[in-house]
Amino acid sequence: MRAVAEPTPLTLADRVCLALVEEGVGHGWAVGSVLAEDGELGRIWHLSRPLVYRSVDTLADRGLLVRAGGTERRTRERVALKATAKGRTATRTWLGAPVEHLRDVRTELLLKLELLRRRGIDLHPLVEAQRAHFAERFARLTDAGPAAGPVELWRREQARSVRRFLDLLLEEPTGVPARPPTPLRLSARNQVRARVVSVQVGDVLATVRTVLPDGQFLTAVVTRESVADLDVVVDDEVLVIVKSTEVMLGRP
Repeated sequence: MRAVAEPTPLTLADRVCLALVEEGVGHGWAVGSVLAEDGELGRIWHLSRPLVYRSVDTLADRGLLVRAGGTERRTRERVALKATAKGRTATRTWLGAPVEHLRDVRTELLLKLELLRRRGIDLHPLVEAQRAHFAERFARLTDAGPAAGPVELWRREQARSVRRFLDLLLEEPTGVPARPPTPLRLSARNQVRARVVSVQVGDVLATVRTVLPDGQFLTAVVTRESVADLDVVVDDEVLVIVKSTEVMLGRP
């Protein structure tokens, strides 16, 4: 018995075009305008009109959208489009699913967030799901040693950037970061710049070992939450504040 081949997965272009039609963007020309380089979504990711029309054909062939007046493709840029029940379900499932890799945040996740925002849908459920998906990757940041080269440094900084981005979205539903707080001036006079050489995190407390410019070492014992809040990892520059009874950390 001959096996039936599985359908090719939808491309990102197919997904975005279907989402726009499901949203109410009514024909191929309008979809192409939204995805043009100067379009509303084009600043994130753009698609040429021929590729838009190709995606519309693919979606129609798979029963995810229908053309008004049948399947006639002449003057297709002006033919009214409508998502089917199957297409609506596929779109809503895709919009609610986190992206698989950190590299997908720049394009696919941003597109999903913008499509949700256009619909007036709360971004938090997707952002929380995305943060949970990357939780193990983010947790490894704390225990990471010094970067062995440019590739490792890029991956580490990319993960840190994504983590900060997601945290800001959770704080600000619009995705616009809050105004940075005014820097505090501390009464403690014993302040010195140092570089973090190790971070050991326990269940409650964390030990952060730093090296001063003259080669001396200073160790601070802070809470696990403080390490996370300050986003401290190996090789970071921190401000070491020494009082008579304790060693504290600060970051600009």
